[in-house]
Amino acid sequence: MQDTSRHAAIDLGKIRQKKVRKFIGHFGLHSTSGFKRMQAAGYCANDGKAYHKHHKTFLVRQRPDLVWDSYMKIHPRDAWTGDMVSFGVQYCNRYNRVHYLQDECSGIEEGQIIILNLRLLWGALNIAVAHQIAEVNREEMMFKLCYMVGGASAGSQWISLKPTSDGFTEVHHDTLYKSDSSFRDTKLYPALHTKAITEFHESVRRKAEALVGAIAV
Repeated sequence: MQDTSRHAAIDLGKIRQKKVRKFIGHFGLHSTSGFKRMQAAGYCANDGKAYHKHHKTFLVRQRPDLVWDSYMKIHPRDAWTGDMVSFGVQYCNRYNRVHYLQDECSGIEEGQIIILNLRLLWGALNIAVAHQIAEVNREEMMFKLCYMVGGASAGSQWISLKPTSDGFTEVHHDTLYKSDSSFRDTKLYPALHTKAITEFHESVRRKAEALVGAIAV
């Protein structure tokens, strides 16, 4: 059995994005022990009125069970890859280890922390953001992401799969979020969040629809 009590240093040379490396330094994530100290800034129902809502639905022409497997098993470098979002690094709480771009990864599980790079304004501005996989509910085909303390936003995201009458899969992405800037929350966040999650879901859709058993249009 792997000794999860030992903490390994983070190899910045394996992380390509400057902003992700800066994020790691700023939050003291120099070893896996730093990731263990990170705290989620998820949705708090007691302060529910302070959050803004965002919803988007995606259609995948594939059976729900195969779509769910695609979400669960896709490597983060393949899931988070596009003009806007790219994979930086992922921390696995269960094994107390970090997954870099070229490392093997068994898929999504609770407790993982992923740091992404967002490319904005045609590359003139880059920022790093961190999410934690807060919940994976296989029976209901739902998983939940939370922002992390110290980031620009607080809140949670729920991705849930629903079967359609024609055998396809609807993917619902619901977000409750807030920050200390009303302008950011109402003017910037909705469009940027839509683009980011669309890149993610499109990556998974392509993987799912390429599987044997895809439903013909």
